[in-house]
Amino acid sequence: MTDNTTLAAGKTAQHLRHAVESIDATFGAGHAAANPALVAAFLQSASIETAILSGEASVEVLEARIERATERVCKAMENLRPRIFG
Repeated sequence: MTDNTTLAAGKTAQHLRHAVESIDATFGAGHAAANPALVAAFLQSASIETAILSGEASVEVLEARIERATERVCKAMENLRPRIFG
């Protein structure tokens, strides 16, 4: 397995353990084992939430990069102004 695959498998196992623990804590011991569809729904919900948070984090990174690039372009234009307009 690649490092990313190993990391993903570890995270998935961690989410599964958390799902079982949370469901059993809420509904009683053994409830998760008796209701695999509930565990699956929990994992699906967690996956969707993770994807949303990941997307939001990516947008923040891109916004910061765009802001820095815009500042550099504006600075370059300001430096060129005397050459172009005298």
